[in-house]
Amino acid sequence: MQELNRFRELFWDAFHRPKLKSEKYQTIWHNLEGINGMLAGPLFSIFENGDCNYIFTDNKRFAEVGDVDDLLNWLTNYIEEYRNTVLSTQPESDDESDDLQVLLYQTDIKMELADLAYQIQKKTFHG
Repeated sequence: MQELNRFRELFWDAFHRPKLKSEKYQTIWHNLEGINGMLAGPLFSIFENGDCNYIFTDNKRFAEVGDVDDLLNWLTNYIEEYRNTVLSTQPESDDESDDLQVLLYQTDIKMELADLAYQIQKKTFHG
């Protein structure tokens, strides 16, 4: 499965702790841990198992996710919140500009993972 291979290639780029140069963006990254945790659950399941079917039956934690379209919306909403947090402050030095680019890169990779997750789940969803 081509999408799953690409997904696995990209996964760690989106979630590894980056080597940030500035205290400002280290704080922002730390503040994003909750969003990272929410996203990492289903996305890591795809990385490990090839699907995240469990979220379609976990009505307690994922009440708003009933099908693959809901999954894409759920992921996209969290990623947009992530992006807005990253963009909530302006860099004031070269180091901060570099850190901003690193976090935006991770955001872009998360969005690519969300798109791949949607494609993968469309093939495996039995709801």
